[in-house]
Amino acid sequence: ILTTLKSCDYVRITAEGRYDLGLRLFELGRTMQERMPIREAVIPHVDAIAGETGETAFAVHWSQGQIAYLYDCVSTQDIRLGERSGMRALPWNHPAGKAILAHHHEATVLKFLSSARRKQRNGLPTVEHFRHELARSRKQGYVSQHDAEACLIAVPVLNETAPSCVALMLGGPAIRMDSSRTKSFAKLLIGHAREVSRSLDWIAKS
Repeated sequence: ILTTLKSCDYVRITAEGRYDLGLRLFELGRTMQERMPIREAVIPHVDAIAGETGETAFAVHWSQGQIAYLYDCVSTQDIRLGERSGMRALPWNHPAGKAILAHHHEATVLKFLSSARRKQRNGLPTVEHFRHELARSRKQGYVSQHDAEACLIAVPVLNETAPSCVALMLGGPAIRMDSSRTKSFAKLLIGHAREVSRSLDWIAKS
């Protein structure tokens, strides 16, 4: 089986003689990304957000217990956040993960976190702390994360008939995205997220 997969470039042999994933799988993944209707719907909005703010904008998708970066439009400024398309991350300490999970069934989310904490507690929030994070996200409509170097702001793309699975996110250096601008950036993101929801018929268009 591995020999057949190697002949089609799905796997390769490393210098150490081990099998590893081949470039063909990367090509298939990119093709699948490009065919996703959600990705097509968010691209113009991510580009618009980046254009209006001058910062890097992202679309993030919830998939199999992780968040995956669907698309990004990277800032042209010298100091900026870089490309992340194709990357995946755990949701617990990620603003887009919190924004998305705030609109899932809370008991299910917290059960999932409890299971993750039984395997590895280092770096994971407590269940009670994460419950407060979800409540705050639902109340204010966005999640922001600031540190000395960078700022990230994420909002969910809401769905009236199913849990949210997509978020829009803006990121940049803290020197340009200071806390005084958080609400204005969040308002911009929320407006674009609503337009994405309407384009996908996830919320009423009226």
